[in-house]
Amino acid sequence: GEAVKTANEIFFYELAAIQDLEHQARSILGLLIGTRIQDSTLKRIIEDMADASERHSDRIDACLRHLGTAPLRTRSAPIRGVQDDFQVFLRTPHNDAVRDLFALNAAQRITKLAIAGYEHLTDWATAIAAVTCTQCLLKNLIEKTETSQQLRKLNQTLSEQLLATTT
Repeated sequence: GEAVKTANEIFFYELAAIQDLEHQARSILGLLIGTRIQDSTLKRIIEDMADASERHSDRIDACLRHLGTAPLRTRSAPIRGVQDDFQVFLRTPHNDAVRDLFALNAAQRITKLAIAGYEHLTDWATAIAAVTCTQCLLKNLIEKTETSQQLRKLNQTLSEQLLATTT
């Protein structure tokens, strides 16, 4: 019926938005790597995030193929906010430690946006019984959640270090 068609359209729209988020995320992570991150753990996590994002995009493609649909051209507005904020920050005077924390914050925001999207999509995929999609999206969600926990832990460490050096 009409309602199911609409529900599927929302699902496809959301899938396209998260695909755009992954694409933009890689571009932002590339920018972050290019700013010469000082902390080696942060650098490694951000490089891993860029690799993971590639995998996550491939899984979304697999999901779309499985559903027999082409990806829509949908823009994820929130991810562009992260990019804009970062570019504004780069134009302000700052030291290495502060830049690392800002890069970490941007990485965490990207991850949280993705988690919100994947939670929503995983529930949708489950509801419409798209088993292959559910598995793909759940894998992405689990990996993003692990990254988020790593970033949170590192944020606590780097914040303490920064406070110790500036007080």
